[in-house]
Amino acid sequence: MSRPTITALIHTRNEERWIEGCVRAVAWADETVVADMASNDRTRELATGVGARVIDVPVARNVEEVRNEAMAQCRGDWLLVVDADEIVSPGLRDRVLATVAAPGADAYWVPRRNYFFETWLEHIQWPDPQLRLFRRGVAHWSGVVHEPPSIAGTVAHLPAEPEAALEHPGCCFDMGKFLEKYQRYAALEGRRTDHIPDTNLVQYLLRRPLSEFLGRYGGGGWRHGVPGLVFCLLLMNYQFMIGAHLWADRRSRLAPVAPAQVRRTLRWELLRTALKAWRP
Repeated sequence: MSRPTITALIHTRNEERWIEGCVRAVAWADETVVADMASNDRTRELATGVGARVIDVPVARNVEEVRNEAMAQCRGDWLLVVDADEIVSPGLRDRVLATVAAPGADAYWVPRRNYFFETWLEHIQWPDPQLRLFRRGVAHWSGVVHEPPSIAGTVAHLPAEPEAALEHPGCCFDMGKFLEKYQRYAALEGRRTDHIPDTNLVQYLLRRPLSEFLGRYGGGGWRHGVPGLVFCLLLMNYQFMIGAHLWADRRSRLAPVAPAQVRRTLRWELLRTALKAWRP
């Protein structure tokens, strides 16, 4: 009996820097589909040149909004979803082939290795599981930024082995582009945090950034030296930007908060977060 077929699905929008390497790393798949959002650089030409089938999808605020449309045009029994700035390592290739040949679930979380410039963020963002491998027809994206798909079936995790992980060299290779991307994502995240009550907004503005920094840095980010410090501070700022967008959207209906209350809340959140981050 032949093994199930696999489609590697890659989403692009002006990704000429990464697309050739990304497509070549999935050349073993039965089909490689590049879902392109109106790139105006050489992305489409380069993708076609290394064997991918390029399809058109609408330009969207985030890639999650067009994943369903792209999946509908894939032919494989299984789909492996890859971002253009990611590389499927040889170890992950072997793991995927073995998994779909004798599956124990309908979908799998895949470990990912993120890089901050040349530093693998082993102690900050590992194994960073991504729900990217699944049978065709069982996954559905809601369209919300950074939201994984819902799965109509069973879900399991591939082993978190560094040599069999999804490589992510494009996580941050250019500080300007990194900050621009996180500003865009922060605005989208801010609009969807409707579960935060207005009465807790000041705490939210303080707690999330402080917890992000102290938890990540104290949890192992310090092992990466200056790159770890910079990255943890950037994650802290990202959480603050989400809160700032949320505050800006709600400011007209918020009750006034006295400066003294803000200072007390800040002192309490600093103490609370520090104790939580460094307790044994």
